[in-house]
Amino acid sequence: MDRKNDQRRPQRPIDYLKNSVNKIILIKVKRNRLFRGKLGGFDEHLNLYLEGTSQLFEYQDEDGNIREEHEDLGNIVVRGDNVIFVCLD
Repeated sequence: MDRKNDQRRPQRPIDYLKNSVNKIILIKVKRNRLFRGKLGGFDEHLNLYLEGTSQLFEYQDEDGNIREEHEDLGNIVVRGDNVIFVCLD
């Protein structure tokens, strides 16, 4: 195995997060809330700074189809201990 290639590939979850700065991510937090925004940065407590954030809402219409709506929130900070999962591109 080539050690140079191993050093470029993320090895720990924090490395994946570092590689996702300035990319769009999806976050699920407590109370079943979803946020989508550009990851501007984070700290050692995994507090996440999101830019251009939308909160996503899913509901079922009269025909039984799942619909998605969103509310624009702008720039927000999500406290790390509220995060359930982060979906990275």
